[in-house]
Amino acid sequence: LDMQWLAMEMFLSLPGNCVRLFTHTFPSLLIDKVPHAHSACSLASLYVFAQALGLFWFFLVSLLAVICVTFVTSALQGQSMLLVQRPLQAVALGYVYYSVVRVIFLFSSTMWTTGWEIYHDFPTLRRMLLGGARTMIPNPSPRPSPRDNSKERLNIKFGPPLLGTARLRTKDQVAQSAEAGASTMERRKTRRLLALITPLGVVLVLQVILLAGQIFCDERETTCSHLWVIFLPTGKLNRAIRFVLFVFIIQWIQAWSGLFPNWHVALAKAKGLRAWLASGTLLVGLLPLCTIRLVLWTVRPAGTGRVLFLVGVRHHMIDSLLVTCLCLWCLLAASLILQPQVLKMSGFTLKSVKDEDRWRVFCSLFKYTMLVWFSIQSVRICIAKGPASAQSDMIVISFVYPMLLCIIWIVTFVAVAVAGLGKPSRISILSFPPILGSIYAGSMVLCSWVRCGQFPLLVIFTWLHLCRAAFRVARRWRRWSERFRNFIDNKGELHASASEPTLNRHSDEDLRRMTEPQFSVNPSVNRDLKKSYRVERQVGRIAVRMFVLICLSFLSILSSFAFLAGLQQRAGLYIDDVMIWKKLEKDGSVEVTNAGASVLTLGVSNHSTAFREGVSSVLTPGDSPHYAVCGNSWNGLQLVDYAMLAMVSYMSPTAKNALPALLQHLFPHMHVTIQRSQSSKSQRRWLEFDIEDCGTKNIQSTGTLGCRRTTIISISGTDITRIEDYAENIRMWTEPVSLQILSTVFPTVRIWPRDCTAMIIRALHNVLGQLALQDDQWHYREILDHVRQIPADREVVITGHSLGGGIALVVGALTDRLAVALQPPGVYHSLAKHHEQSGSRLGRQEFEGPHRKSISLVFEGDWIQHFDGHGGLVQTMMCDQSDKSIAVGCHLLEGALCHLLRHCGDAAGRFATCDHVYQPTSTVLSMARSAMEFAQSSGWTSYLYDNLKSVIYAGIAVSLVAVARHGALPRRAVTR
Repeated sequence: LDMQWLAMEMFLSLPGNCVRLFTHTFPSLLIDKVPHAHSACSLASLYVFAQALGLFWFFLVSLLAVICVTFVTSALQGQSMLLVQRPLQAVALGYVYYSVVRVIFLFSSTMWTTGWEIYHDFPTLRRMLLGGARTMIPNPSPRPSPRDNSKERLNIKFGPPLLGTARLRTKDQVAQSAEAGASTMERRKTRRLLALITPLGVVLVLQVILLAGQIFCDERETTCSHLWVIFLPTGKLNRAIRFVLFVFIIQWIQAWSGLFPNWHVALAKAKGLRAWLASGTLLVGLLPLCTIRLVLWTVRPAGTGRVLFLVGVRHHMIDSLLVTCLCLWCLLAASLILQPQVLKMSGFTLKSVKDEDRWRVFCSLFKYTMLVWFSIQSVRICIAKGPASAQSDMIVISFVYPMLLCIIWIVTFVAVAVAGLGKPSRISILSFPPILGSIYAGSMVLCSWVRCGQFPLLVIFTWLHLCRAAFRVARRWRRWSERFRNFIDNKGELHASASEPTLNRHSDEDLRRMTEPQFSVNPSVNRDLKKSYRVERQVGRIAVRMFVLICLSFLSILSSFAFLAGLQQRAGLYIDDVMIWKKLEKDGSVEVTNAGASVLTLGVSNHSTAFREGVSSVLTPGDSPHYAVCGNSWNGLQLVDYAMLAMVSYMSPTAKNALPALLQHLFPHMHVTIQRSQSSKSQRRWLEFDIEDCGTKNIQSTGTLGCRRTTIISISGTDITRIEDYAENIRMWTEPVSLQILSTVFPTVRIWPRDCTAMIIRALHNVLGQLALQDDQWHYREILDHVRQIPADREVVITGHSLGGGIALVVGALTDRLAVALQPPGVYHSLAKHHEQSGSRLGRQEFEGPHRKSISLVFEGDWIQHFDGHGGLVQTMMCDQSDKSIAVGCHLLEGALCHLLRHCGDAAGRFATCDHVYQPTSTVLSMARSAMEFAQSSGWTSYLYDNLKSVIYAGIAVSLVAVARHGALPRRAVTR
C-alpha cells in the first residue's frame, strides 16, 4: 500500500509541478524583473473594473431616462388612471421598477468595492482567511475618583480587560470564556473554509446553468436569439462568459496551489475511494483532454456565429463540459485536502497569509493571470478575425469579468454572514432552496399582477431585491430574538451585575459589530490602506460624484422637458409658423424670416440687393466652384435644392402661407407639388413633394424619353417654440453623448470602432425591451410607416435640416432610401438603437447603410454636429457666422443656403444675390414672448391641478410606501 501511495504521489507530482511552474514560478520571475509590475497589474485591474462601472452608469442613465419619460408621458396622456382606480397595482408596478434601479445601484456599489479590493490586494479576503474579526477600539475605562482606594485603582489599571465583567472571575465565567473562545475558533475555521470553497461553488453553479442553457438553445436558436441571448452558444456574450469562467478556474487553481503548495502530496496521501477517483480522473481524463482542447482553442478560434465540430461534438459543448468537470474535480480535491489528517501534508500555513510580501506577490499573480489570459484572447482573435472583432470581444469580456467576480464576492459574503448566524443544521441548509423558490414564485406573481410576467429579466430583478430584503429581515429578527433571550436569561442577575464594578462594558450593538463579518475593509480605519486612501479613492469619489451629478442633471432636464411638452400638447399651445416668407414687391426678391432673428433674402436680379452692405453675389456658372460637392446632383437635385425643400418643411401647408407660390419662386424650372403632410398639428412637421422635371430628359427603364418624377420627403428640424423638440433631441442622442462623456475618463472608449459602440447600444436597448420598457415612441414613426408603404420602384429621397436631418438619416437607413441631411447631429453610432427598436436584422447591411446612401452637409464651428459621428458622404464647409457660433450661428439653414449659393452657384439661374442677417437677441425675445403666452393661456391654478391630480396621488402613495418600508421617525427625533 505504501508503494501504491508512493507511485500515486510520483504521478501527481507531474501536474503539481507543472501547475506550480506556469502559475507561480514563471510569473513571479517576470514580476520581480519588471519594474513596478505590481503597480501596473493593480492599475490595469482597477481600470477594468472602473470601465465596467462606467458602462453601468451608461446603462443606468438610459434606463432612468426611459422610466422618467414613460412615467411623465403616461401621466399627462391620461394613462395615470391606474393609480386612482387600482392604487395597489400601481404601487406594485412602481416597486418592480424600483427593484430594478435599486439592484443595479447596489451591484454598482459592489463593483466599486470589489475594484478597490483587488487594487488593495484583497484585504477583506485576507481577514477571512486569517479568521480575524472586526477590530474595535474599546471604550475608555472610567477615570477613578480620588475617593477610590489604591487597590481598586490598581485593579482598574492593570487588571486584564474582560468583556463586561470585573477582574475577579468565577468558575462559571471561566467556563463561559473558554466556551466562547472555542466557538470563536470554530467560527473562524468556518469562515476560512467558506472563503476558499464558495468561489469555486459559485463558478460551478454558473457553469452548470450555462451548460443547461446551451443544451436548450442548441436546437432553438431563433427563440434564444431574442429572449435568451446569454445562452446562445455562438453569440458573443456566451463566448465571453465561457472564457471568463475558464479564467476564474485558472485563477482559483493558482490561488489554491499557492495556499496549498503540496496539494498533490496531500491528495496522494488521502485514503478512500474518493481519493483514488480524484487522482485517476485527473491523470487519465482531465489533464490530457484539457491540454488537447487548450492547444486547439489557441490555434483554431471559432469566433462569433461559427461552430466547430471536434470528434463529432460541437466545440462549445466540449468547452462547457470540460470546465464543469474541472470544477467538480476541484471541489472533490478540496474536500479531500481540507480533511484535518490530510491538511497538514498540503503545506498550508497562515504565515503565507500574514506575511505582507508573500501576500502581495500572491495577489499580483492573481491579477497577472487575468491580464495574461485577456491578452492571449485578444491576440488570437485579432489574428483570426481582425482588430475590430478582437476589441469588441475584449469589451464584453472586460465587462463580464467584473460582474461575475462581484457575484462571487456577494455570494461569499452572504455565505459567511449566514454561517455567522450559528452552526447550520441539515434542516436549515435544506430549507434554503424552498425559501428561494417561494420568493421567486412571489416575484412571478407580483410581476404577473402588473402585467409584466412575460419578461423573465424583470422577474429576476424583483426576485433579487426580495431576497435581499428577506435576508435583512431575517438578520434583524435574529438580533431582536437574541436580545430578548439575553434579557430573559439575565433578568434575575441585573441587581448583582449592577453592584459590581465593570470594565470595558460594551453594548449589544458593539458586540454585534465585533463578531459580524464585514463586506469590505474600511480604508479610513485600516493601517495599511490609510496612506493611499486620500489619493486614489478621493480621486475616484470625485469622478463618481461628477458622473452622478451629470446623471441627475440630465434626468431633471429631460423630465422637465417631457413634463412641459405634455402640458403644451394637452393645451394645444402651438405657434403655427415660426418661419414665414414674403415676396418683396419692389424687386421681386424672396425674404424668409426664421423666429424673427434670421432673415434670408434671395434676389432674383443683380439690382435687387446689390445696394445693401454685405450682400454677396451668387457664383456664376462660368466660375470654378469652391467645394468638391458642388455640381453633383442626386435624383436630379443639387444640395441647394434640397436645402430649399428642407426650408419649406418648417412652414405649414395652409392658405395663409401660400406654399405653392413659394415653391413656384424657388423652383420655376420644375413642377413641384405637395402631396402629403403630417396627420396632426402635434406631430413632427414633414412634407411630401412630388417633383416633375421635364427640362432634363432622362431615359426611363422602358427606353423612351420623358419627364423625371421624384418623391422628396422633407422633415423639419427643431422648432424653438415646441418643447417636445428639445426632449426629442436629448432622447435621440443620449447614448453617443454618454459615450463621449465616458471617453473623457476612459481613453480606450475613443478608439472603439463602430461595431463595438453599436454592439453596446443594441445590447442596452435589448435589455430595456426585456424590462418592458419599449423606447420606440419617436417623432419619425409616422414618417417611417409612410415611407415603407411607398413602392420600392419609385425614386424617393429623404431630406431635412438639424433634427430633421438626423431623422432623415435614420429613416433612410431603416428603409434603404437615399438621405440628404443638412447640418445633422449625425447618427453614426446611435443608429444601432433604431435598428434594434424597429426589429430589423439586416446583418452587414445595417452597418453599410449610412455609408452607401447618405449625404451630410456640415459646417465648421457648428457644435451640434459633434453629438454623434457622421457616415457616408460628408462635406464640411466654412461658417459665415463664426463669431456667433455659440448662439448656433453656424447651424442656421438660411446661412447654409446662402453659403451654397455663393460658393457652389445656382445651375438653374434662379437667384443672382443672397443676403443673410442673424440677430440672436431677437430669438431670445421671441422665445420669451412664447413662454409668456403659454403661461397666460394655460391657467396655472386650475389647469395644472386638473392635469397633475394623478401625479399628486402618486406622490402620496410613494410617501406611504416609504414610511412602511423605513418606519416612523425614532422616538429621539420626535422628542427633539
